[in-house]
Amino acid sequence: MAVLNPDIFKKKKSGDFLGFDLNDDTLKIVHVRNTRLKREVSHLLTQPVHGMTDDDVAAFIRKAVDELKLKAARIYLSVPLHTVITRTIEIPSRDPREIREIVNLQASRHTPYSRSEIILDTLTIGVMRDNYTRVLLVIAPRDIVIRQTRLLEKAGLGLGRIFFSPEAIGLACTKILPAQGPNTSLAIVHMDELFTSFVVTQANQLLFVRGIPVGANHLLEEKEAYADRFVDELQKSLESYLSDESGPKPSLLLLTGVAAETNQLDDLFSETTHIPIKHQTYFNYFAISDEARAVAASSQHISFFNVIAPLLLFDKIKIDLVTEETKLKRDLESRGREMMKTGILALVLLFIVFLILIEQLYIKGEYLKNLTSRYNPVKEEAKGLEQLFMKTQIVKEYLSGRGASMEALAALCEALPPDTYLSEIKYDGVDKFSIKGTSKARTSSLDFVSQLEESPIFKNVTRKYSTTREEAGRSVSDFEITALMENKGQ
Repeated sequence: MAVLNPDIFKKKKSGDFLGFDLNDDTLKIVHVRNTRLKREVSHLLTQPVHGMTDDDVAAFIRKAVDELKLKAARIYLSVPLHTVITRTIEIPSRDPREIREIVNLQASRHTPYSRSEIILDTLTIGVMRDNYTRVLLVIAPRDIVIRQTRLLEKAGLGLGRIFFSPEAIGLACTKILPAQGPNTSLAIVHMDELFTSFVVTQANQLLFVRGIPVGANHLLEEKEAYADRFVDELQKSLESYLSDESGPKPSLLLLTGVAAETNQLDDLFSETTHIPIKHQTYFNYFAISDEARAVAASSQHISFFNVIAPLLLFDKIKIDLVTEETKLKRDLESRGREMMKTGILALVLLFIVFLILIEQLYIKGEYLKNLTSRYNPVKEEAKGLEQLFMKTQIVKEYLSGRGASMEALAALCEALPPDTYLSEIKYDGVDKFSIKGTSKARTSSLDFVSQLEESPIFKNVTRKYSTTREEAGRSVSDFEITALMENKGQ
């Protein structure tokens, strides 16, 4: 039969997935190749293990994996359903952490084991009345999980996750079927070789799970001996779901696994549940190689759906039944990786900032070098102009001051009183004049000083001395005056 929808489970991440299902009688191995376009079931393998030791089983697994020639495949395990206990309880809280703590404290009340002997995980079904949360407890014996984990380690395989397959089967069936109404629930019966799962889902949400310890080997080979027991267990499963008030009565009973490949058991389902029945051959709704399809079709009493579904939907699965120690170890490793990633990113950021600074310094250095090379000729010209300007200023000052002494002499002559004559005029060549003379009257020298002070040519005019003497029978006054030239050079 042709594949109806090969891309129904396609995802973007790539890699190889190996899934294992091991009980006391049978080992099932599923290889899913995950590409960017789709997830394809590549290989299916089943092996009777009744009577084999753990070392023999580990050796067989190692050989089978080597023959597949896979590199860095992700390893997953489906917990044996006949060992799992499920309970639906209501917790008076909506906080996930608080719900987890309450469940851990009450877990031993729902099992015949102590808390240290079990591995527990939860799945939130929904919020009920008065902030109560309905929770599905999934409880597996610790010793069985550890035994199977160590068996895979003996085969050289590091375990990733441990799935609770009914969760994945419910999600896969809701993907396969046409969209159901939000108030419609779906009952799923998945039959395997020795065990049958009764699952109820609604709008992609798992509502109820119950296991029936009767499988295809019992009903197909000894139907008369096991039919009544199976019918009784199926009836109890439906009644238990309805009494729990987890959701509405199922509108359809979907048969999958071995039950979907035969009509011999339809009377048991229709007479017991009184719900319409639909057969759903699981390997017609996803990409599967011809080799794997042939193995699935030939395994009349074995279903691979409980291993295939978790691998195809591994990123949608919430329940993980690995030990608390493993979860803590993974959490620490994850934090370590995040810290390392943060450190690396910080170093990269610092390196980028350093490169940017170096680039800016280089660019500015090159720009400065370019400016220097461009303006060196201008700088040399500027120096020449500066020297020429200095020479010009010197010449200008010289020319402007060249006639100052003559103007000063003219001002002296103009200010000189008629009865006064000068005997000596000294000029220092800069701005200082020293004048000696004789006046017939003492007041004349004072008038001479006053005239010089009023002149715009002189400043700081001072009479150093004035002495009286006789000359030709007349009294005369000798004097000396000093003065500075005003505004020289302008």
